[in-house]
Amino acid sequence: MATHRISVTVEKDRIQVAPDPLAMSSSDDVQWTGTNARAFSIVFDDEKAFGRLELDHATARGPNRARSKGRFKYTVVSGDDPKVKLDPIIIVGDPPTTPPTP
Repeated sequence: MATHRISVTVEKDRIQVAPDPLAMSSSDDVQWTGTNARAFSIVFDDEKAFGRLELDHATARGPNRARSKGRFKYTVVSGDDPKVKLDPIIIVGDPPTTPPTP
């Protein structure tokens, strides 16, 4: 299991994330880390992606595991101005398999 970090920069009139898209396995965790003091939330198009439609700022900064595989668009929403948004992508695939030990 790996922990992936998505860097989030929220400015007055725009948001940037890196990496976009993020490719991860279903056994990995992801955390959104802010590069400044501005708060943000994460909103998913579908609850099945991470088990809920929205992650508040504190929850997004902790480890989060996908609940299903697929390609998911999510929206980063500025805590200061909800009109400032960005729509990145997370791709969740099968966990890596290890060959059986002889």
